[in-house]
Parts: sequence; structure tokens; C-alpha cells
Amino acid sequence: MLDQLQISNLALIDHLTLSFSKGLNILSGETGAGKSIIIKAVNLLLGEKPSPDSIRQGAAEASLEALFTIPADHPLQPFFQSLGLPADDQILIRRLIQPAGKSRAWINGSLVSQTVLGRLGRTLLSISNQHEHQALLDPGHHLLLLDLFGGLQPLREETAQRFQALEGLVKSLALLLDTEQKRKAQTDLWTFQAQEIRQAGPHPGEDQELLQRKKILQQAERIWEKIHQAQQHLSEEEHSCLMTLSRSKELIKSAGRIDPALNAQMQELEQAELHLRELDLGLRDYLQQITFDPQELERLEERLLILQRLMAKYGPTAADVLSCLKEIEKNLQQGEDTIQQKMALEQSIEKERRGLLEISLELSEQRKKAARRLTKGVEEELKELGLAGCRFEVVFTLPPTEGKTPGPFDQDGRRLTPEGLEQGEFYIAPNPGEGLRPMARIASGGELSRILLVLKGLLSQQGSVETLIFDEVDSGIGGSLGEAVGKKLKKLARFHQILCITHLPQIAAFAETHYQVAKKTVQKRTLTEIHPLQGEARVQELARMLGGDQTSGKTFSLAKELLNKAKSNGP
Repeated sequence: MLDQLQISNLALIDHLTLSFSKGLNILSGETGAGKSIIIKAVNLLLGEKPSPDSIRQGAAEASLEALFTIPADHPLQPFFQSLGLPADDQILIRRLIQPAGKSRAWINGSLVSQTVLGRLGRTLLSISNQHEHQALLDPGHHLLLLDLFGGLQPLREETAQRFQALEGLVKSLALLLDTEQKRKAQTDLWTFQAQEIRQAGPHPGEDQELLQRKKILQQAERIWEKIHQAQQHLSEEEHSCLMTLSRSKELIKSAGRIDPALNAQMQELEQAELHLRELDLGLRDYLQQITFDPQELERLEERLLILQRLMAKYGPTAADVLSCLKEIEKNLQQGEDTIQQKMALEQSIEKERRGLLEISLELSEQRKKAARRLTKGVEEELKELGLAGCRFEVVFTLPPTEGKTPGPFDQDGRRLTPEGLEQGEFYIAPNPGEGLRPMARIASGGELSRILLVLKGLLSQQGSVETLIFDEVDSGIGGSLGEAVGKKLKKLARFHQILCITHLPQIAAFAETHYQVAKKTVQKRTLTEIHPLQGEARVQELARMLGGDQTSGKTFSLAKELLNKAKSNGP
């Protein structure tokens, strides 16, 4: 609950400290006295962006502080731990508002961002004002209110998470298909290039081999002549190498009979003779292989031309052409992998769609049950607020589809959305005999205030928010219904701390703590002050609310009667 609120240099407030109690706290005062500044201060503490004119004229900055008490098992405890903030049974929020809309905020002495401040505030406080009336008129908020009433946030969040997962898969598939489309023309080129290289069938170094072979064929006659002469000198002439070596060997062999020491030289000569004869045989074979076939040269030149064309496209050598083929095959393989990825994504999308449909159907079923409970609760509560004949209903409709062809977010003829399978809108029939129509079209300001109070009461039973603030809950409500609204607020105050700004004495009479907001001028400057009211001071304020400035003994008597009646009739 909110224990204390301290405001300095905000709008018309110089310095103000308010201590609130449990139960129903009422703030009343004349129009323009500054009651809205209290709500403004609370909103700023909840993370609202400050306006440049928030600071009181002449002041350097505005200062706001709020002290809350929370139980040990409050949901904020793990939230504090996750942020590394000190966890305690008391929470002190402090915010400094500086010129040009700048500000700084602290929670239990630790500096925090405006985002963290907002998340904390939504858990501590709930403010009902004219803005929430507008939200109540927006059908887009009705389904959320129903889910809050039914405690369906986990199912709703799981549905949204599953939808996000499906949406991510759909985007991945779209990106893959786009990439595939862009690769298509390139893939056709790669396929042609790979086929061209494979048909030619080059092997590493073949270009150099062919050039060398061409050179040999072009000089075949000259080469044959030179090798033939060399072979003659080696073995066939009278004074050839082998014949000379043979004579030398005989002479050394003869001398070796006399001196055995020449046997080593004899062996070397035999080895030399053996090498020369092998060389002679090799030259003979080489001569037999040399051809003078012009057709072979022509075939070789044709092959070389094919390779040169490939090398002009894909690289300076046959090895480079083969490296290019390897890269092209890699790119083509990636295309095949894309097909596999596409199939896998399509299977994942189908699986995720079915999973999302399953959780969405469960959410829809729970919503129908919650809608029946909400309808019954609202109609029963409205009876106590002067709307006994009012009928209330949650009307479900299916979201529109994009076309006849099922899209990625359609499953079994149903449209999948982050919020589920349906849209929901509140319908009412304020008077007996009238048909149900959208609440936004026919509800008056007074009816909206009462419906908002009823919904707030019903919703507050589902959440952990301890402090509820009602600003202008009496909008459009006459004095005859004020007592019923006051009873409803007092009943709600048994479970929550209530802060209510009102102009109706019939509501103010039910307060456990009553504050008067007043405006006065000090040294030609306007100030807003707030005073706690007790005893005769409270009776006087109720009398003022009843009769305005023209108070009388009758209004004082009526004010006392309202207080006594509230005490006796309060829950």
C-alpha cells in the first residue's frame, strides 16, 4: 500500500506531505483546487514523461517521493532481485523533474530508468480516470480486460510467444525464398558452366602437357635426326662408344691377369658398358615412338584450343579451371541445401501452426468460461449501482482473413493472431427491452463510470495490485447514485487501499480517511494545500460539497446524517 507521498515544487504545490491509511482514502475540494496535481504526481512516479511546465515557477526542479509497504511474498520481490535492487518490505521511489522535461529516478536509493519505473509502478498502483474511460470505449482493450479477469495472462502470453515463433519462421522462409529467387538466374549459369567444364574433362597440368607435346610434334623430324645420329655414335659406328669401351675392357682384362689390382677398374668398365647399352636401348625405343602424323598434331591443336577457351573463361591454367569447377559445384550444392532448408522450414511452420492453434483453442475455451462469469458478475454489481435492468455480454467475432487463399497464419480455416482466435467486445443494453449494442456507442458518462468501477472491482480480485486510485469515478453520476458508488468503493477497500477523488458527499461520507484539497494565495502566489479532516472539519467539508458556499444548518444536519448513514450501512 501507499504509505506516504511527498511533493515539492510541482505545479501549484510548494511542499506537501501526505500520509495515507488502509481502506478508503477520499480527496475532495473545490474545482481547480489542485486535486489533479496529486494524480499527476503519482503518474510521474509511475514513469510518466514529465512536461516542461511541471516545475513550479521559480523553482529549479520538482521532487517527488512515494513510500510503499509490500508483503514478503509480493511479485515485486523477484523483480527487484532480477534487477539487482535492494529487496525490502518497504519501497521508496524518488524522482527529480528538471527543466526541459529531463528527470532522474531512484528506487531504494538505486538509480533506475524510466522504463523500470513504469514496470514497477504498474505493479504497485492502478489508476482509473477519464483516460481509462476512453480505453473502456476502445474494443481493442476489451479482450485484454477479459483475460485479466479470467486470470488468463499465462495462456495469453504463451499464445503470443508461440505466434512470435511462428512469425519468425515465416519470415525466415520468406527470406529464403527471396534468396532462392535471386539465385535462380545465377544457378542456371552455374549449371551451364559446370556442364561445360565437365564435358571438356581437363586434368591438372594438361595445358602444359599439350603445349610440350605440340612442340615435339612440330619438331619431330629434327629430333629424330639428332637422336638417330647420337645413337649411331653410341653403338653402330666403327669407332662408336660401345666398341671403343669393349676394346678398352679387353686390354684392362689382359693386364689384370698380371696385376689383380686392376679388377676394380675392370668392374667399373663393365658397369659403364651396361649403362651405355641401356641408354642405347632407350634411344632406340624413343626413335620408334617419334611419329610424323599430321592428323595427330591436328587433334592435339583442337584439344589445346578447347582448353584455351576454358582457361579464357575460368582461369589461366587447367588447374585454375578445375578449382573454378569445384567452387561452382559448391554453389550448386548450397542451392540443394536451400531446398532442404525450405522443406525443413515448411515442416516447422506447419508444426508451429498446429501448436499455436492448439493453445489458441484452449485460450478460446477459457475465455468463454471467463466471459460467462464476467457477465454474471457485472450484471449483479450493476444492480447495486442503479442499473438493475442493464444487460452485459462479451461478444466474440473472428478476425478478418486476408483472402480466399490460406496464408501462413491460417490453420484449419482459422486465423491465428498473437491474441488468439477471436476478437472480443463488450456489449450492453442499459434499459430493459433494448437490444445489446457495442458499449462504445450507447454508454453515457455515468454508465461508463459505474461499469468501470464494477470492472475495476472484479479485476482487482484477480491481481496483486494493492493500491487503486479512482479519479472522477463520480463523472456523470448524480447524488442519488453516490451512496451506491460509495458502498461499492468501501466494499472494495476491504481488499485494497483505495484513493478516490470525488465531488460527491455521498461518496466522501464512506471515507476512512478524508483529505481536503484547497487553494490559497500567499504573497501574491497561489499554493495548493491538503488537510486531513476529522470531526467537525469533516462535517463542514461534506456540507460544502452538499450546498457549495451557501452552507446552512440544514446542510450541516444533512452532512452529519450522511456520515451516520455511511457508518451504519457501510459493509
